[in-house]
Order: sequence, then structure tokens, then C-alpha cells
Amino acid sequence: MAAGGSKVRSKTSRGAHTGQGASVQREDAAPLPFLDVYVPAIESLEEISGWLGTFRERLRVARTEDRTQAEQVVKQLEARYQMRRAELS
Repeated sequence: MAAGGSKVRSKTSRGAHTGQGASVQREDAAPLPFLDVYVPAIESLEEISGWLGTFRERLRVARTEDRTQAEQVVKQLEARYQMRRAELS
């Protein structure tokens, strides 16, 4: 069997050779993904419940500076959920 074209390199060189430009964030310090949800556009109770669960979890893990915006979205979703339940009753 011929090993056509396969070469073994004596030195593996990957990534940066110095630490310049490299930045590492701790996982718990990562920013939350987008928080801009247009709540009135969410129609079904199932969909509202799903988003509400997602944003409650985001609120639970949110940093102090992100907490206000996440709380606002949760409140809007809870109000929308109550309104849709009343409409469907």
C-alpha cells in the first residue's frame, strides 16, 4: 500500500505563538444572546410559554448589568401570556 501524499510533520504548529491578541472569557461571564424580543408578535400559548421559560432561565443566570433588560422581557412575556389566556377562554 502506498501512502501517497501523506507526510508526517516533525513539528506541529497551530494557533498563535505568543499570547498577544488572545482573550479568554470565563463561561459564567459570557454576555447573554439577544434580549430584544417583540412580545406582541408571539401568538400561541405554547410559543409564549417556551420563550417565557427561556427568558426566566436567562434571568436566573444574568449578570447584574443584564438583569434589568431580562426582567423587562420576562414581565412582558408574562403579561402577554395572561392576555392570550384570557382571549382564548
